[in-house]
Amino acid sequence: MTRRRLGSRLPMAVMAAVALMSTTAVAASPADGEGSAEATIRYTEYGIPHITASDWEGLGLGYGYAAARDNICTLADTYLMVDAQRSRYLGPDGRASPGRDQNTTTNLASDLYFQRINDDRVVERLIDQPAPQGPEPEVKEAVRGYVRGYNRYLAETGVDAITDPACRGAAWVRPITELDVYRHAHAEIIMGSADALLDGEVNAAPPGAQS
Repeated sequence: MTRRRLGSRLPMAVMAAVALMSTTAVAASPADGEGSAEATIRYTEYGIPHITASDWEGLGLGYGYAAARDNICTLADTYLMVDAQRSRYLGPDGRASPGRDQNTTTNLASDLYFQRINDDRVVERLIDQPAPQGPEPEVKEAVRGYVRGYNRYLAETGVDAITDPACRGAAWVRPITELDVYRHAHAEIIMGSADALLDGEVNAAPPGAQS
């Protein structure tokens, strides 16, 4: 029987893992005047972010920073969609897929759909309701932090220095607001089913009328 001495190797493996996390730590603490929340982001093997914070706003801060660092173009495209501005920057005939994996529609149809939601203040009325119909206090704190984290990454990096060519230097990449985040959440909820009906809703006309 062969015995392996693991006692001396295990501490070394643990120390190596801790060292890996420590050397890749990113401090996402707020700038002066932006509040007291802080977060620490540690990227481990395979680029997985681990966020630690002492409160919900700090957790959102770290999440927003990490999300922007890893997916800035995808997120910026989503905020462009819910702001109903795709046609302005990408042309009315370009293709948009709000549900991501279902119907593909034009930018103009997407803008008309989301502009109606924005004009009717659907999301604003939802978030103004008291919990549980509206967001819980912890959710509001996390969203506040998320916005700060996303915007901090964008300010530190600069649009022209974004590594992803899909949106590097694009005029539609901008700082976001809390309303943008709530609109994104609302879109994710409704578009799973509404995406397939978007074109029909936007192009609906009375019987006998030309569409």
